[in-house]
Amino acid sequence: MTIGAKSQPQSAAPESSAKPTAPSALQRWFPAGVWLREYKWGKFTAVDLIAAVSVAALLIPESMGYATVAGVPAQIGLYATPLALIGYALFGGSRVLIFGAAGSVAAVSAGVVGGLSHGNSHQAVEFTAALALTTGVVFLVAGLARMGWISNFMSKAVMAGFITGMAISIIVGQLGKLTGVDAGSGDTFKKLGHVVSQIGSWNWTAVALGVGSLVLIFAIQRFAPKIPAALTAVVITSVIVAVVSPSIKLVAKIPTGLPHLVHVGGISSSDWVTLLLGGAVVALVGFSEGWGAGQTVSKKTHDDLNSDQEFRAYGIGNLGAGLLGGMVCAGSLSKSSVAMSAGAKTQMTSIFIALIVLLVLLALAPAFQWLPETVLAAIVINAMSGSANPAKLMRIWSVDHVDFALGLITGIIVLAWDLLPAMITGIILSVIYLVYKVSFPGRSVLGRVSATGDFETMAWDWSGHQGVGNPEAHAVPGVIVYRFNSPLVFSNSEAFKEGGEKILIDAANDGGLPKTLVVDCEEMFEVDTTGAAAVTSLLHYARRFNVDLALSRVHSDARQVLESEGLIKELGEDHVYDTVRLAVEAVSGEPVHTGGG
Repeated sequence: MTIGAKSQPQSAAPESSAKPTAPSALQRWFPAGVWLREYKWGKFTAVDLIAAVSVAALLIPESMGYATVAGVPAQIGLYATPLALIGYALFGGSRVLIFGAAGSVAAVSAGVVGGLSHGNSHQAVEFTAALALTTGVVFLVAGLARMGWISNFMSKAVMAGFITGMAISIIVGQLGKLTGVDAGSGDTFKKLGHVVSQIGSWNWTAVALGVGSLVLIFAIQRFAPKIPAALTAVVITSVIVAVVSPSIKLVAKIPTGLPHLVHVGGISSSDWVTLLLGGAVVALVGFSEGWGAGQTVSKKTHDDLNSDQEFRAYGIGNLGAGLLGGMVCAGSLSKSSVAMSAGAKTQMTSIFIALIVLLVLLALAPAFQWLPETVLAAIVINAMSGSANPAKLMRIWSVDHVDFALGLITGIIVLAWDLLPAMITGIILSVIYLVYKVSFPGRSVLGRVSATGDFETMAWDWSGHQGVGNPEAHAVPGVIVYRFNSPLVFSNSEAFKEGGEKILIDAANDGGLPKTLVVDCEEMFEVDTTGAAAVTSLLHYARRFNVDLALSRVHSDARQVLESEGLIKELGEDHVYDTVRLAVEAVSGEPVHTGGG
């Protein structure tokens, strides 16, 4: 019988013949000291340099495009890159993760900065750099305070909904540039309606170049993936513009020369508070996406990532980006995938990319004067197309309908309102759902599987009612095993007590009261005083039915609380068992196959 949520089967952790070793202090705080010391210059340099060129061909146009998403000139994306890459390369835990401008943090940056700059382009640049600095401070403080656990604070479904909605919002925001008209203001639906309503005013030359570039990029990625698709579109369209000089909007001329240290002295204290709060939101969004990218990459590189270490590396990278007047940065899965495909061996690839970007700013910046704005829009749309695919969110439907609904709500709020309200709502919904799941955990009755002796959730109860579980699990005469799949704390103690009482009431109504009710405490690795009181209450309730209560698989920390509350003494040491099997054998007198728990 299953009471409440379905009990989930547990799987054993994979065993490995290799014994993991704890990272040294050098590896935890300055991992570059390890790979630099062991770097094979003659063997790895050429490969890392080739990988750097491949990544730079994608990173440079994408960074310029993401700068426009953030509402600042294209060069701000390039200014962010050098120190952000070097900062993560020296302090990050992944050997090949590429750290730079990203669509998610660019969109959040636009929301934060837009509310402060009020359309002033000069202030927008200053606030964008200041936001990168405050984001770096948030990351660095969180990493030093060992707050890496925050990376699991937001529901994965909510984050999936947020990322999907954000990507769609960014794509719609680029449609104005793609068609050569003003995208207007307001939510995503209003912007889309505004662009469509101006179809008679579309610049069809811009549409042709933008859509043609988008088709070209997708085609190259599909049929010739080794060719740098975004760079190819940039070069071809720039040549067309230089020769034909069509009447379309071009990217503003990028200044030649190295970026300078940022000056943010004109920002008021109240604006700094707003930027600090915005930095916390950017950090949450950027790390959620970047951590996912890092985890995906580490499956192939076998890097053991530590969230506290990554927080520090993200902090140093963003401080570097802000110091040079750049925008907020995060880990990128697409660029990291390019690096791996090109054979990158170490973070020397990122250092080479930083040098390439500086070289471009020094020598090749004038070449971007012929770059159409519509092509940057096409590059951003292509980059966001994967995240805009709702397939990841839809897969959650088959696992958890409530989780899916929370993600869907978050995504709709992004589209119908804005990113920041959606993020705040998503966090609140995540917390509410977490409290709900802890308050109403899975509760079930276990039966014995004869072939193995294992105790698993039964597919039926002692009265013949159909449930969810293993059809081969059956009750042992005289014993009912009650499993509670959660730590037993104040928020769910009532659910624990009610579940046990319901079992006894149903058994009494069916004339099948057991001799002993065994509580399987395997998942109750923590018990607070309210939880201990709930166990005591169930003990007294069971005795009203002349039923004994026994505990099995009690964790040491939980036992300490139960002892301090006097329950173990009242229950009796002889009613506490190491395993469910021993408890059932003691009550039933029947030997159980030793494979059981």
